[in-house]
Order: sequence, then C-alpha cells, then structure tokens
Amino acid sequence: MGMTMRLLSALLLVAMAGPALAQEQEIRSANLPRELEWRLLRMYDGDARRVNGETAIPRLEVVSGDLAAYGGPLRIAGRVMGDVAMVAGDVFIEPGGSVTGSVTVVGGQVRLADGGRVAGTITSYAMTPRRRSDVRIAERETERDRDDDRDRDDDWWEARRERWRDRGYARLTLRAGSSYNRVEGLPVMFGPIIQTAGPNPLRVEALVIWRSESGADLDTDRMGYQATLEQFLGGNRAISFGGSVFSLVDPLDRWQVDDLEASLAAAVFGVDFRDYFDRTGWSAFASVRPTRALDARVEYRSEEHGALAAADPWSLFDGGEPWRLQPIVAEGDVQTLGGSLTLDLRDDDDDPARGWFARVAVERPVGGSLIRPDLVAVTPHRAPLFIDQPVPPVVSATPMNLDFTTALVDIRRYTPVGYRSQLNLRAVGGGSLSSEALPPQFQHALGGLGTLPGFDTFLVDCGARSAAGSHEGSRFFPAYGCDRFALGQAEYRGTLSLDFGIGDPDWDDDDWWDDVRVDLSPTWVVFFDAGRGWGFDEPAFGGDRDTGMLYDAGIGFLIGDVGIYGALPLNGDVEQEPRFFIRLGRRF
Repeated sequence: MGMTMRLLSALLLVAMAGPALAQEQEIRSANLPRELEWRLLRMYDGDARRVNGETAIPRLEVVSGDLAAYGGPLRIAGRVMGDVAMVAGDVFIEPGGSVTGSVTVVGGQVRLADGGRVAGTITSYAMTPRRRSDVRIAERETERDRDDDRDRDDDWWEARRERWRDRGYARLTLRAGSSYNRVEGLPVMFGPIIQTAGPNPLRVEALVIWRSESGADLDTDRMGYQATLEQFLGGNRAISFGGSVFSLVDPLDRWQVDDLEASLAAAVFGVDFRDYFDRTGWSAFASVRPTRALDARVEYRSEEHGALAAADPWSLFDGGEPWRLQPIVAEGDVQTLGGSLTLDLRDDDDDPARGWFARVAVERPVGGSLIRPDLVAVTPHRAPLFIDQPVPPVVSATPMNLDFTTALVDIRRYTPVGYRSQLNLRAVGGGSLSSEALPPQFQHALGGLGTLPGFDTFLVDCGARSAAGSHEGSRFFPAYGCDRFALGQAEYRGTLSLDFGIGDPDWDDDDWWDDVRVDLSPTWVVFFDAGRGWGFDEPAFGGDRDTGMLYDAGIGFLIGDVGIYGALPLNGDVEQEPRFFIRLGRRF
C-alpha cells in the first residue's frame, strides 16, 4: 500500500509539473517586455492559484489572490481578488464577473461582456517568438527546428532553477575562480555555501582560494579567500545588503573581455589579455533591483593594494615566449565609496537584436595612503609611440594624490535594420572626472581584443609600457595606462542562409526532408572602432600623454558562438597589417 501511494504521488507530481513547465517555456519563448516576462514567471512559480484547461469561476465564487491559467478557455462569472494571467488560451469576463487587478493574456484574447468589470489594465500578446540570430523560428514550425529544441531545453532547466530558487540549501562547492591568468595560474575556490529558504533568503559563502602557481604545498600565505554575507529583502530579491572580506587577485579593466575568453587565451595560447593587482580587505554594500531591467548598487570598501609580478603558469601552446610584464600599482591602504546604475532593455542578454544597455559606475577615495614604489634599472621596453625623450634609469617612489573621482560609462544600442540584420553602436568612456592623475590601478588602457583589435594589446596606454624597471627583484611597467579614455564601436551584422540537402524543400509534409538537410546560417560582421587616451601627470619619460585618436576596421564571421575576425589599423605609428583573432560570442 505504501509503495502504491508513493507511486501515485510521483505520477501526480509529474502530471502537475508538465503544464507548469509548458507555461514557463511559452512565456520565455514569447517576445515579451522583460519586466512583464519576469512578473508572469513569478506569478506561475509563486503563490498564485493555477488552473489548466477549460476552467470556470462560477457566480458567487471568490478567488482570493492572483489566478494563473494555461490552455483555457477561462470563464469568470464570479470575482477574482487579484491579477489574472493566461497562457495559450482565451479569457471571458462574463456579466457580473469581475477582476480587481489586471488581466494579461499571452497567446489568446480577452472578451469583456456587458456587465463584466476589470479594475486594472487588459493586455494581450501574440505568441511571437523571441528573436535569435542563429535560429529560424519564424521560418518553420517550432517542433521541426532543431535549434529551437535546444532553446526549449535551456528554458526547461531555467524553469527548474527558478522553481528551486526560493528553497534553502547548504552545500560544499569546488569550482574554478574567475579566470586563468599569468599571476596565479588557475584559482580554485572551495568551501561552504548556505542559503535559507523563502523569498528573502540569507546567503553565506566562505571560500578559500588555492592558486595553482603556488604548487602542491598548501601555504596559507599564498592562498586567498572570499567570504560574503548577503540578506535579501522586499520579495523577489529586489533589495539586498551585506558585506564581504576578501584577498583576491583582481583584473584591471575587467569590462574589455569576459572571464572565459581571458582564461582560454592564457591557458591555451599563453596570451593574457588582462593585468592584475592584489586586493585584500572588506566591504559593505546595498543593492536595489526594482525591475528586471534596472539595478542600482552602492558599496564601501577598505582595502590594501599590492603589486604582483608575472609568474610562469603552464599553457598549451606558449611558443616559448615569456609572459608579458605586469604594471606596478600604488601600494598601501585606501578606502573608497562607489556606486553603479545599470539599465538593460535588450531583448536578449546573450544575443540581443534590439534595445538599449547603459551602465554608469562612479568611485571616489575617502581615505587612505597610496605610494607608487620606486623602479630601478629602468630601460626602454618597446619603440615608444608617444614618448620622445630619454628614459631615466630610476623612477622614484611617488605618493599618490587621492583627491579624485573616477567614472565609467558604457552605452549600447542594438537596432534591427532589415531581415536578420542589425546596426549596433557602443560608446565607452571613463577615468578621472577632475583632470587629476590617477594611481595605476585606477587607470585604463585600450588596444587589443575587446577595444581596438587592429592594434596590439594595451598599445594605447599613454606611454605606460614604453619602459620597464625592477622592484624587489621583478620587472614591472611603471604604470597601467591613461587617466582618461574614450572608445566608440560600430558594427553591421547580417546573416548568410546556406541550405544543403536532397529533395525538394517545398515538400513540407515529408518528414524525411529534415533528416537529410543541413542548415548553416553564419553571421557576418563589418565593424569600425575609434579610441583615444589622455594622461594628466608629468610623464616619467617626457613627451605628450595624449595618444590622439586611433582608428581600425575589420570583418568577421560567426558560426554559433565562435567568431573569426580580421582587423586593420587605419592610422598610428604601427605596421598597417591585418590582425586575426577568435572570439567566443559577440564583440559587445
């Protein structure tokens, strides 16, 4: 008897899960505004009463709270004390029926009879698929498109994650850190993660970081750590506050390339697209996310900064070339207050076809003392592009002025301009707001994969890498980059439709056609970039710290998430030769 009851219970849960997953899949596949999609998913996954198939709310019946329906039709002759949502069906508000909130229908219609009443808004959306550059959703039925099958699988897993998100858990984790790099090799993080149940959970992480460059000896002095406590408030995790303690190897200019690209380039080809410094200290933060598209955060940090020399981690194809030197950073303690505001109105986070993205971040020191260490035995490192005076043999230790404010602004616009083609624009700028020279760890540099790919990595650095010197037995560049920069990027994207198969593609009623047909739709891109940097301090090597405006242009092809590009510098004192590179996904 016990086994039979458990079996029946399992079958009942499976039967109930099917329609719920279908609702979430259809909501996610429809081209809905981001805030509406988020609200509907929370209704179907929250406390709303859910009904499937033909349903009637008879006269005199009162439904307390929201009502989420699927398949329809839904006939309301009674009273619903909340919002009504319907997926793939119609809603009929019959005479005497009422809804105190709003009625939203995806894939159906709302019919309001005389004597029916809806206090809020009435909105209906067609089942318009979300646009993706690599899926021909509009050309063929969803069930007959293999790429859509993959998307449905992704939506299914995302739906499961949403359903389990508000349940508490405690687990031990072992995972790779942010990126493989030439300073610490592979950072491996391990430790407990605890999260309480409910819509306002408390999350605790306490992770130790082992760095592969430290070797098999677990020397605690060469290990890092990161512990975070975060409390969510407001339901739906709309508000949070917390604090953290940390000892990290952190990249400068993280925005230029993502962690995966940086890791693969370093581990496979022995090329590191970032520079790094040591951060140890604590922080307190608060964030607000009133909608899915808007995110605001403020944070206070008290840190010790230190310079890190390049090590010698393993790479698969290093070519025998040594790793690029690290820049020296100003060392000491600093307290900063910063904030950021992000507005994301794109229709897709990973492969947007339309919409705006904007992010503004501001940071200001409020205390501390930083000193740029001295460098001895300074010698020219490469042909100086912006420096025209002799290099001094010694750069003395220099106290840094902390009376400055920095900002970073990133604005993007994605615009469809034709059938499966786009014009995308991006403007990025940042640095010192008051024409004050910055410590190296607050500077910026352009050039290379994520900014001006026609030029060498960090070529636009206001002369920071024109020389190198020694500090405590290791060689460093005397700075990281410019005190202010501006970057503009534009690209036009189109799609090539290439079909290979046997038979007549008009025979849509023959299933065997899909089994022998190969559909390739690579994306082609033409792009143009322009960037410039400024420096405000007295240059250690003389010369003008203004780099002037530099331009490049190029073309690329993407198949899936892999893109092969070529870029050509259009000016500057460099060889006018094309540079080829590979990217995993879009340029921006």
